[in-house]
Amino acid sequence: MTKLVEWLMVLLAFFTVYFAIVARKVQHDVLDDYMYEIMLSPLILLALFGAFSAAIVLYRTFTFNNCEEAAKELLEQIKEAKEDLRSKGMTFTD
Repeated sequence: MTKLVEWLMVLLAFFTVYFAIVARKVQHDVLDDYMYEIMLSPLILLALFGAFSAAIVLYRTFTFNNCEEAAKELLEQIKEAKEDLRSKGMTFTD
């Protein structure tokens, strides 16, 4: 099962319960007392998901490691490619 299917199943389960409560198919005193919060819960969860996602992206951006060895290797490969192309008649303006 892929992650997409897992997330869709969780969303389906949440919204099934949510719509059952909002449509008053489930009756309980506690649900009546907190109906406003229940109605806002998808927006609150969406805002929390957005904040969590932004935090993860920012954290991974700030802790991204530089690979000095890979950078040197890439520059060396670029030099070799330019030398090879120069030997075949191509000119570069650096």
